[in-house]
Amino acid sequence: SQPVCSTATSTPIDKLIYQRLDPFPQQQRDDSLGHLIKMLRFCGIFFGILLVLVVLSGIETRSQYRVDDELAAFRPIDAGEETNELTAGNDVNEQSGPPPHTEYAKMARYLVHKAEWVSMGSLSTVDAIKGYPMVNIIASADSARGAKSTGTLYFYLTMLDYTAQDLSKDNRLTVLLSMDQDLECSKNGIDPMEPTCARIMISGRAVRLEEGTDEFTFGKNAMFSRHPAAKHWLDTHNFFLCKLDIVQIAVLDYYGGPHYVTVEEYMKANPDTDGSEKVHPLLRLSQDAFDAPEVISNSDSERTITVKVKKDSPVRRINLEV
Repeated sequence: SQPVCSTATSTPIDKLIYQRLDPFPQQQRDDSLGHLIKMLRFCGIFFGILLVLVVLSGIETRSQYRVDDELAAFRPIDAGEETNELTAGNDVNEQSGPPPHTEYAKMARYLVHKAEWVSMGSLSTVDAIKGYPMVNIIASADSARGAKSTGTLYFYLTMLDYTAQDLSKDNRLTVLLSMDQDLECSKNGIDPMEPTCARIMISGRAVRLEEGTDEFTFGKNAMFSRHPAAKHWLDTHNFFLCKLDIVQIAVLDYYGGPHYVTVEEYMKANPDTDGSEKVHPLLRLSQDAFDAPEVISNSDSERTITVKVKKDSPVRRINLEV
């Protein structure tokens, strides 16, 4: 029988080997494309991170510029003027109590020196209540603890808080101080709403103090003395030091409505009281109705009071509780 002839063509062995070792052209193109895609992804991630860092840096820089612009509202009109009598003032002997209610300027100085915080009112810039009055608690000091009174209120603000945001647009403000901020009235049975629980309303403008000036150093030390936590505020929230440039002072410390004190009278007042003005606490807030009230002491106690009522006094009844 004759062998059957195969129709398949034979391929030399050397070509078969090369065909097995060399990848097909399509596979080469796929591998190259895969490497290119991986490189593009890596580059995209790298440049994306770089872009985020640049954007964040730009935001921080623009924020700083914006804060600087907003703080311009707090700069004084005459930046060249500087207070020369920073430490001028008077020691307040708080043990002697408040001054007579008829000495309005002295009463205002007494409350300012005594207070370590104020209720500060501003005109809101929040869209929903724009132009409405807004109030906030602001830590304050007119001198270091135990130092002489200056009558000037120093305080820290930050643009993270709405009070500073309001004042950056309109730096007019009013602060309220009450004798009952340390519960002096409440402890003596006087309701804080009573006019005999003295309060003052001081209106003016917030002025930012320039760092490096004598007044800046004085105000900073005053705040740090009364508010040690303020040292940490500066490190984390960009607080800046301000003072209140006073325009008007209203004092309500007795019946009959408020009395207005000029800035000159206020700054000249001596908030300290001398020994001749010591009056029994029950009479201190009403002494204009009496004639020379005095406390007569014996060897055991100070529980006897002699009261001489003025002839034209409206007082008709005196109630004393012992």
